[in-house]
Amino acid sequence: MTTKITKEQIQAAVRQYFAAMADKRTGELVKMYSYDAMSFSPYSQRAELGRVAAARREREYFKPDASFRAEITSPIEVHILADNVAVAVHTFRSYAKNLEEPILGKKFNRTLIDGRGTHVFVLDSEGKLILAHQHLSDICRTPLEPVS
Repeated sequence: MTTKITKEQIQAAVRQYFAAMADKRTGELVKMYSYDAMSFSPYSQRAELGRVAAARREREYFKPDASFRAEITSPIEVHILADNVAVAVHTFRSYAKNLEEPILGKKFNRTLIDGRGTHVFVLDSEGKLILAHQHLSDICRTPLEPVS
């Protein structure tokens, strides 16, 4: 069992997060967050519980016609705060296509040009990395693009 966080583990965990989104791995996002983790999203007006945010992302991004991809556009910097706590920071771009607005029944594309990610990871008592806090924000995004 792992008892000490490494820089490489954290970098892999950040990549795993975006890969789970892109590959539509149902249930995997929710498992990445601690029970009381908080998450900020560039598209939300307030913080929400990480597991609630993950479930919402699955509803929005995992539909059959939807697609998502992200590019990490800077090195993932890792700051180890304790043997079992680390913070990762990076920039990214994301592209989501064919998302659906359920109330209006319209589809749209969402592009985040200059995003910033901060992730606080904790190594739990079983040696598993979990997100205790996540803040995804943007410097620049395109307007929502209707899908015709």
